[in-house]
Amino acid sequence: MRFGARVFKTGVTVILTLFITNLLGLEPSLIAAIAAVFALQPNVHRSVMRTWEQFQGNALGAVSAITMVLLFGNNVIVIGLTVILVLAILLFFNLQSVSTLAVVTMIAIMDAPTLMENSTTMDFLEAAGIRFSLVMIGVLSSLVVNLLFIPPKYETKMYHNCFNITSDIFKWIRLELNAVSEYQVVKKDIESLRTRVVTLETMYLWYREEKNYFKRSSFADARRKILFRHLIASTRRAFELLRKLNRYENDYNHLDDDFKYRIRHEMDQLMAYHEQIFMKITEKIRPEAAFETYDNDEQFEHSMMDDFVRLYYEADTLEEKIQYENILEFISSIHEYSNSLDRLDRLASSFFRFHADKNKINIQDETLDI
Repeated sequence: MRFGARVFKTGVTVILTLFITNLLGLEPSLIAAIAAVFALQPNVHRSVMRTWEQFQGNALGAVSAITMVLLFGNNVIVIGLTVILVLAILLFFNLQSVSTLAVVTMIAIMDAPTLMENSTTMDFLEAAGIRFSLVMIGVLSSLVVNLLFIPPKYETKMYHNCFNITSDIFKWIRLELNAVSEYQVVKKDIESLRTRVVTLETMYLWYREEKNYFKRSSFADARRKILFRHLIASTRRAFELLRKLNRYENDYNHLDDDFKYRIRHEMDQLMAYHEQIFMKITEKIRPEAAFETYDNDEQFEHSMMDDFVRLYYEADTLEEKIQYENILEFISSIHEYSNSLDRLDRLASSFFRFHADKNKINIQDETLDI
């Protein structure tokens, strides 16, 4: 069982909401607590933008509820028709993202008359205003908590997740290249890795949405976002490489031994290159270190593609040619992965060599929350 920052923020938001409603003497406070849970967003920028949308959606829901109750009462059929009306209005104004809370607001207001027998119109309007205020207290509480309490540490999370996912990918690549893995076992773990990579890419989208409201540091933030975009892209390339290797495992195992050695050597170089880039991003090695340590081994007379073309034309049967054609997809993935690492390395080197005082990445040690 793991408790992340979002879990704690949800609890703190509910506590703050209930404290405010009890302080103001507003009832039922349950409405505000529900609104706070629905309104909590994964990042600060989305909270700021969504608060305005929540206000508009809740206002539309409240106005619709008040109008329908005054005209037709609050029986179950009217409530159901009002839900349809509110959803249609939200779609028209492109506010469907806040439809859930708007419907909660509407139902809370339409249910208000049932709590008061022989109530007047003013009593109902007062109850509707209180319930609308309760919803907005929950929304504003979630915004305050997101702004002030445990702000998301996306850079730390993305770095450690990239490192952990890539390490798992390298483990399976090495086992596949040495032909000591089970196809079905690797395939099952690849699906788990795919989910982790997609989650990582989603986290980057949240990180990219974050805005810096101080113009002086906006360029530094943009440089960091570009660096992390390519860091995650290199993780995706490594995953695609593993997927292709697993798919064409049988074809790889039937390759010429010398050519298999050439592929293993190339992959060892690329994985070492990738690991050093991780070290560079945490500033544990010099910015130019990767250029010094990663080079083509002079023991090979020709490039890997030249060797592939020679072996392809030397194949005697159609089946052998098809095997080499399948391996070509894997070699293409190696080339794309290599290019991705070159781009990432150039970005990392430039990032830490120039504007060093502004280009700082606060990557904290890994914790159980990552």
